Amino acid sequence: MKTDTKFYAQLFLTLITCAFLVIPVCQSVLAGITVNYIAGIKSGLTLKWLIEVWSLYRDTIFRSIGIGLACLGVDLVAGVPAAYVMVKTNNRITRALEEFLVIPLAIPGLAIALALLISYGGFTEFRKSWLIILTGHVIFTLPFMIRSVIAVMASMDIQGLEEGASSLGAGFWRRFFSVIVPNAKTGILAGSLMAFTLSVGEFNLTWMLHTPLTKTLPVGLADSYASMRLEIGSAYTIVFFIMIIPLLMAMQWVATLTQGKKTIREDAPGQDSLTALPKERRPMNPNPNTGTSTDTISTGPSTGTSITLKHCAKTYPGNTMALKPTDLSINPGQTVVILGPSGCGKTTTLRIIAGLESPDAGGSVHFNEKNVTHIPIEKRNVGMVFQNYALFPNMNVTENIGYGLMVRGMEKNGARKRVQEMLAMMQIEDLADRRINQLSGGQRQRVALARAIATRPRVLLLDEPLTALDAKLRDALRVDIDDLLRSVGITAVYVTHDQAEAMALGDCLVIMSRGKIAQTGTPRQIYNHPASEFVARFVGSINTLEGTVQDDAFCTAGTAIPLADLPGLPPKGGEPARFFFRPEHARLTDPGSGRLAARVVSSFFLGDRTKLMVKDPSDQIFNLETPGHLSFTRDDAVGIDLDTASFMTFGD
Repeated sequence: MKTDTKFYAQLFLTLITCAFLVIPVCQSVLAGITVNYIAGIKSGLTLKWLIEVWSLYRDTIFRSIGIGLACLGVDLVAGVPAAYVMVKTNNRITRALEEFLVIPLAIPGLAIALALLISYGGFTEFRKSWLIILTGHVIFTLPFMIRSVIAVMASMDIQGLEEGASSLGAGFWRRFFSVIVPNAKTGILAGSLMAFTLSVGEFNLTWMLHTPLTKTLPVGLADSYASMRLEIGSAYTIVFFIMIIPLLMAMQWVATLTQGKKTIREDAPGQDSLTALPKERRPMNPNPNTGTSTDTISTGPSTGTSITLKHCAKTYPGNTMALKPTDLSINPGQTVVILGPSGCGKTTTLRIIAGLESPDAGGSVHFNEKNVTHIPIEKRNVGMVFQNYALFPNMNVTENIGYGLMVRGMEKNGARKRVQEMLAMMQIEDLADRRINQLSGGQRQRVALARAIATRPRVLLLDEPLTALDAKLRDALRVDIDDLLRSVGITAVYVTHDQAEAMALGDCLVIMSRGKIAQTGTPRQIYNHPASEFVARFVGSINTLEGTVQDDAFCTAGTAIPLADLPGLPPKGGEPARFFFRPEHARLTDPGSGRLAARVVSSFFLGDRTKLMVKDPSDQIFNLETPGHLSFTRDDAVGIDLDTASFMTFGD
């Protein structure tokens, strides 16, 4: 009952508001078709006043529409690029300019008109023409256009969209008109509607600037009301409605069409798996590379394009060095994964390879033997899958995949066939006509991959493309991406901070830390033979065993291990020492047996295994794993047997 009362109250308020707005309009229309408005409708209906207005004032109506359309054209040509520049630069100057835009709105139209007359009144022909009115209207309406477009562009990922288009070969103007403008269309249409409406209805400014030969609709309407013939003025209003309302409705209709329908789709089971013909893994370089100044990664067959970075560094404004001078060589046909913590320089390295960033002076990038350092990304023939995918919302799946082919001028039938091949390879034929906002995360990821390889790039670059997906989906797509990369036989560089992704996808890994390469090698080499404590800790789990050397043995509170059983050069007697071992290099035994005695600190059942944290008598904590069928409680006594041959030690 309470809900019904609330509904009817809202309905009543809505009807009252509509009546308040509509009744005056109806009264005005009625006055324009009655013989005598004072006498009312009983005086009879007539079209006399409409005919008289049309014969006397139709030139003002067409002039207003013409000036309104011209004003709209100028606002579009000047306002859209201005909004784009202001959003792109987004500094104190552009923010000040944006605030400056409101000044024409705060100044009365009469004052603007007076300023124009003072400035340009001496130019007789200009003063006598409708162009001076157009100038005033542009000054008045341009801020509305710019601010409307800024509001939409500021919510767009302009940089991501532009980089996505440039990676497919699109130059600036093609990117601007085929990607940026269509995706800002709602703001452009809103600004257009406002600019045209304001121009057609503007009176104060126009009244000051018009001449007897350049009257506009509002000025003519004021003149008709000044004649004290309400019938003439109301008929003028009717003619205004007949001419203007259809134009406004058409613009609103176009705006509605561009908004589209937004549908959020959930990831359906089995719908986000890539399928491509798996290929046997290529042979790996058997010798580990422990992070010298030049890191060369080698694998089997030479297919694809080699990539070489020579002394590449990157310093951003503020003297922030994101990448220290780096040399890196990637052989043709490899899948190389750049791995490291946030801020280590891995994405900067990828963007330098792509051409989205330029290295500091003295650095160079080579594809095969060609120096491509100064070649922009749109001319490097690289495919790139971005972390946020950078798909184009104004295009459907087919158009996204075919965009790069269109940019390259590929013949229409050939492009259509190539798009169909990509849809089939990714098993997304049923998504061909879907809009991007109707796709799940996994589906977008597949579209991004299809778009990147549709142009047959010589290098494929992937910047953490799985980060936005849930864990289960990441695991599934990780394997499928690996199969895909090997099936297309392309040189691929993959950036991630996820160890599991790196180990699963990489022929070789490039481990980065603090803007430089820490080590390169195959996943097995990196895991089993880390070059530093950082690498050992970053890739996989590692335990630290601390003690001192006494009488040719490594001693802790819980054990003494002969130095002969330990790898590496032993430190001097009496000095502290540290050794490192992986969880799998330790085995739980019964209490009282094994090399170390320990107690359980915590136990985590993970299904197939149980993860333990144990503490030895010197309070050192170790992470271990046991079969899942074993269970433990806090303070349980256990023994630990150590595979000392697998111990690692690192210099300072």
